Amino acid sequence: MSAALPPNKHQEKSLRTRALLLDAAIDSLAEVGYASASIADITARAGVTRGAQLHHFHTRQELFAQTIEHLTQRQQEALQRRVRTLGAASAGEILVQLVTAPFAGKLGKAAVELYVGIANERELRRNMLRVQHELTVELLDACAQRIDVSRDRLESAFWLTINLVRGATLDEMVGRDRLRRKQVLADWARMADGLLG
Repeated sequence: MSAALPPNKHQEKSLRTRALLLDAAIDSLAEVGYASASIADITARAGVTRGAQLHHFHTRQELFAQTIEHLTQRQQEALQRRVRTLGAASAGEILVQLVTAPFAGKLGKAAVELYVGIANERELRRNMLRVQHELTVELLDACAQRIDVSRDRLESAFWLTINLVRGATLDEMVGRDRLRRKQVLADWARMADGLLG
């Protein structure tokens, strides 16, 4: 008979299992979409037992309520990593690099899937809008610290960039050409230089 883990080890294991499930939910959203992101798929991706999953999340809605917060945290981490690695670049390139960090790729796909999937679920939608607004404010502040231009001009270019990146993410989700998306973002970075110059 094995000895029970000390309380802090139990807590560490529990937090690790929870993070595995939430990361797996993000992967599932990005790869198979909200409609197909089942508890069984997420549990298998996380490599945990059904019992462990039930210990943390009793329903799919409960799991996705927590995934909203977790996804936003992962997006904030992606933004912070990009800020740390940002090199010398034009204003438009900085804007595109910072906006793509949280809103493109796997994280962007998962966010789009959640926005669409929970559009008619009032509480989840309200929470998603709240945390994503907080992320957007953080992102805009990060841009403002690195791009020396009036706030009005920055905000115009910023919102155009977010909408372009989200559109490019949708383009990726329907299987369009990756190189074309890359070229569109590079073209936009040059145009944004004109708006911000």
